Amino acid sequence: MAETTRRALLAGAALGATASARAQAWPSRAVALVVPFVPGGSADVVGRPLAQHLAAAFGQPFVVDNRGGANGNVGTHAVVRAEPDGQTLLVTTNGPISTNTLLFKRVPYTPATELTPIVALADLPVIVVARPDAPFRTLAEMFAYARANPGKINCGVPATGSLAHLAAELLQRRAGISVTVVPFRGGATAMTGLLSGTVEMTVDLVPAYRPHIAAGTVRVLGVAAAERLEGVPGAEPISAQGLPGFEASGWTALLGPAGLPAGIVQQLNAATNAFLARPETREMLAATGSRVIGGAPAEVTRRMQAELALWRPIIAEAGITLE
Repeated sequence: MAETTRRALLAGAALGATASARAQAWPSRAVALVVPFVPGGSADVVGRPLAQHLAAAFGQPFVVDNRGGANGNVGTHAVVRAEPDGQTLLVTTNGPISTNTLLFKRVPYTPATELTPIVALADLPVIVVARPDAPFRTLAEMFAYARANPGKINCGVPATGSLAHLAAELLQRRAGISVTVVPFRGGATAMTGLLSGTVEMTVDLVPAYRPHIAAGTVRVLGVAAAERLEGVPGAEPISAQGLPGFEASGWTALLGPAGLPAGIVQQLNAATNAFLARPETREMLAATGSRVIGGAPAEVTRRMQAELALWRPIIAEAGITLE
């Protein structure tokens, strides 16, 4: 028994020494920042300037590697299978690490146990937008119209199972209304549907709508956040318009494979928080309607758990699936 215990202690010490050595030698070459989507999305928006910052901080290239497929599952799975040496990391939105596990019948990884949270990056709240000629001018008027005309309002969302789709379902249930949800093939087509009159309103994210909001060709009825969105006229919190606590947002985070040494996690967390604290980073994110998060790795875990608790009943009740 004593010999078995001694061997176990020696093995544990060896593993600890290996992890420590990895952290001290890291990064030994270019680091891949896997973004599990095609270029141009919100993960790219924060991931590319973050890659430049980390490269300068650690003296090795950090290269964004876009690996789209299966709503982010393909690229995320690639990181799950990577060596936990800090040479392959994940910059993702919340879907692949939370709601995908509720939307797909099978996801080839378990986010809670097969990924190491490093830091939450930025938060992008959902907005509710209407055409100027819609038969309602405010969120309260929309609620009243929808209650008097169940199913008559056509509400566009970017895609089935998207955050905006989930938020539209949540809005109906919290407000006690019924609208006809119309999934489009992406945010651009949803916005075109709104501008052309195919739908009276949309639930979506801010970036694509900013020029139309500024031009007055669309009207913001509310934002699913605790505070107004800086630089977005009319983006009053839905929570202050009759639905207390109504919040729904897309957010991005930096993670690594399970077993990533604590030393590497600490270095990446500190360097990324420094990046998020820069005025130019905050200005860049604010221009897209995003807000800085940052903080300890535990914030990523908290958000993942909160997402599952919020969306599990909504997805089940609405029967939303991506398979």
